[in-house]
Amino acid sequence: MKWVRRIGLGALSLLVALGAAMGVYVYRALPALEGEFAVSGLNQPVQVSRDDADVTHIEATSERDAWFALGYVHAQERGWQLEFNRRVMHGQLSEILGEATLETDKQLRTLGVVEAAQRQLAALPADAQQAVQAYADGINAFYATSTQALPPEF
Repeated sequence: MKWVRRIGLGALSLLVALGAAMGVYVYRALPALEGEFAVSGLNQPVQVSRDDADVTHIEATSERDAWFALGYVHAQERGWQLEFNRRVMHGQLSEILGEATLETDKQLRTLGVVEAAQRQLAALPADAQQAVQAYADGINAFYATSTQALPPEF
């Protein structure tokens, strides 16, 4: 009977250890929402704050820096959504979700959504293209400098 008790205690200890490890992982994946961050790519310092409703506010001295900061914040808080939508538009969902989304991937590739978006981007005025580029640069800067673990959804 003692061996049953030992096995039970061992299993319980294992579950507690796994729970603690998962807690540490999830905690490490949470975005750092406070403090100062040195990010290459900004022309001037940018102030990012969140109000009581967790709405993000960005104060920047230039429009380009504001777009850059917005991309950075979106990657920080919504990285999985950005990645998922990128995969949808490129017809690459089946790479992560399997055969269930293969027909959707084929349809989106046939429609040429990415090519249409590239044509639309090329047709935008120069200032709008620069804003889109600054936004993308902010996303890339987050992934280039982030030390946090990827969230569990990745």
